[in-house]
Amino acid sequence: MTPPRIVVVDDDPSVLKVVQTVLSAEGYEVEVATDGPQALRRILESPPALVILDVMMPGLNGWELCEIVRRQSHTREVPVLFLTGARVDVQDQITALQVGGSDHMKKPFRAEELRAKARALTRRPVGERSR
Repeated sequence: MTPPRIVVVDDDPSVLKVVQTVLSAEGYEVEVATDGPQALRRILESPPALVILDVMMPGLNGWELCEIVRRQSHTREVPVLFLTGARVDVQDQITALQVGGSDHMKKPFRAEELRAKARALTRRPVGERSR
């Protein structure tokens, strides 16, 4: 069985590394992108099981990227988890939902929360891992 693929988009290499490490250990195939245009190409070419998306990025911000993904018939159902900076406020949470986001988390985050949200959004039961 092919493991669910997750595309993680962030311009901070340390965040990418942590997310990739946590989710790879759970059996996900994790692809990383460092900017919006790069991520958009990967998402549109082959829709993943989940997109984890930073908001502030070069080239195309997370809000814009999510809106584009939602307008495409073959990607509109892909869950999008926004991973936002610690200064996130209620308006950011509202905007995440308005542009089509499925959920959001603040940085820094706990690995347990990331795993739980990834499982919920990819509809994988606790403890299920691909071999």
